[in-house]
Amino acid sequence: MNNNKLFSLNMINRMFKNNILRLVMVLAFLSCDEEEFLKTEPVDFYSPENSYVTAGNYDAAVMNLYDRVRTEFFSGDGRNEFPNAGIQGTDICYVHKDIGFNTPMESVLLPTNDAFVFGALWQPAYRIIYDANVIIDRAASDDNELTEEEKTLFVAEAKFFRGYMYKMLANLYGGVPIVLKETQEPNRNYNTSPRVEVYQQAASDLEDATQGLMTIDEAPDHRINTLAAYHILAEVYLSLERWQDAVDAASMVIDHSSTALMTDRFGTRANEKYLIAEQWDTDVYWDLFRAGNQNRSSGNTEAIWVLQDEYNVPGSTSRGGPELERLFAPRIWQAKVQNLDGTTTTVVPEPNAYTGGRSSGFTRPSYFFFETLWERSGYNQDIRNSPANITRDFIIRNPDSDFNGQWIFADNTPIAMSSLNDTTRNMYPWIAKTSTPGDQPPEAFLENPIVEGGLSFSHAAFRDVYAIRLAETYLIRAEAYLGLTQLQNAADDINVVRDRAQAPLIASGDVDIDYILDERARELYLEEFRVLTLTRLGMLVDRTRRLNPFVGNTYADHNDLWPIPFSEIEKNLEGSLTQNPNY
Repeated sequence: MNNNKLFSLNMINRMFKNNILRLVMVLAFLSCDEEEFLKTEPVDFYSPENSYVTAGNYDAAVMNLYDRVRTEFFSGDGRNEFPNAGIQGTDICYVHKDIGFNTPMESVLLPTNDAFVFGALWQPAYRIIYDANVIIDRAASDDNELTEEEKTLFVAEAKFFRGYMYKMLANLYGGVPIVLKETQEPNRNYNTSPRVEVYQQAASDLEDATQGLMTIDEAPDHRINTLAAYHILAEVYLSLERWQDAVDAASMVIDHSSTALMTDRFGTRANEKYLIAEQWDTDVYWDLFRAGNQNRSSGNTEAIWVLQDEYNVPGSTSRGGPELERLFAPRIWQAKVQNLDGTTTTVVPEPNAYTGGRSSGFTRPSYFFFETLWERSGYNQDIRNSPANITRDFIIRNPDSDFNGQWIFADNTPIAMSSLNDTTRNMYPWIAKTSTPGDQPPEAFLENPIVEGGLSFSHAAFRDVYAIRLAETYLIRAEAYLGLTQLQNAADDINVVRDRAQAPLIASGDVDIDYILDERARELYLEEFRVLTLTRLGMLVDRTRRLNPFVGNTYADHNDLWPIPFSEIEKNLEGSLTQNPNY
């Protein structure tokens, strides 16, 4: 065979092989599942596909819900953040700028004020709802390694937080969108559900949670339990006017063998005299708010749900607990008294552990809270109003003052007054639960203070914080009994709380919704989100106008509900978000 023939045969073989290869490639392309072909399996980073597989994955996702609630609603330090946004502008307090030169609340509560009406509650609540939905949906799939017991617990915790958020949203905004599935792509077709349906969804989630959570005896300090769900469920039933259901849910908490109000001295500093003035006795109410006393593991049977936030403990916030001291305690370290020669000195030479720490006095209790409320409650009997719990006078502790060692008010010391800040920020009664005097971390204390207790920093309470305390459960049940017109039962529940406080007991004829709100203020000041309580009842404008006119007279009638954020309505092109009336 000559060379030309060999060359031709080789060419034919190559062409045949190439054609076969082309045919295989065409067939492979035609039979290819493009989505499967392009699918990647991440092995060195977390993705939605591999983040919800093991029990450890789900536990971390649930812990994120706890952290979000603590961070978003209990740890903020600005006016537009909780807890301040949930307390200010009510019958019991005002922001220091409300006196004379602050924007009226009617102008603060505008749909376009995103920093407030969107950032304070709407955005963080829906973020938590989104995260809860992911846990609930992923746990229901077959692509995880959860046992049935683990699945039940994680879903119950996620539903607890989802129900809790829908309760808060309905309290503040009324009707809002209900989202029950994981959002996997941008959505612009949300629709407003009526307020009653939002409450019904919250009730459904919380009812489910009561069946899957750990009992209060099983749950460690950092986890919610069945009684926490029953407590919040009872409040939701109030909003639905399901009075007997509210009584029954609250009774699950109150009648449990492991819960009881703390009535005897307990904890880390029981039997101490008050550090500001040793002649003042402390008491069991004071004990409730000392560092180390909040958890059930420390013997506190009143604690139902405690957010873990001690200073310098893994998992706590970096600032050492809620910034109650910074927000709500007076700036005694800035208050001034006059010397005999007309010069002035501060009451203490620097921020001090025993006079409110490094406080800023941003939000001040109202006259109604400091005076009228206690005049209705046995002013000198109720231990919640004792000098150890509400300090109304201070000792001047500054060697440069001519009045060093004397009391400001008892000794009629001349006070230097130069601006509104003197009484709205610097000098007003100090509520002891905002701080833990003497329990600040060692590194906060000055090495060479002019006066004992001098601090270089101290903004926070440096303790764990109550989310639910049994005393509130009694007051929720009292409200339910009021709805049933069982006034004696309502009085009995209120009197359990008042008896612990050594306050005069009340009669059934004293009970109305205003009295219950008064008692909530006395017992739960700076613990409840007062704004949400009053908007739930439609009484924010009315009570604030009557009892705190500095703020109340700046509200409009329609401010009993906050506006739906305009930015959300604007983005929702394919759905219908209904704005609240008169906004």
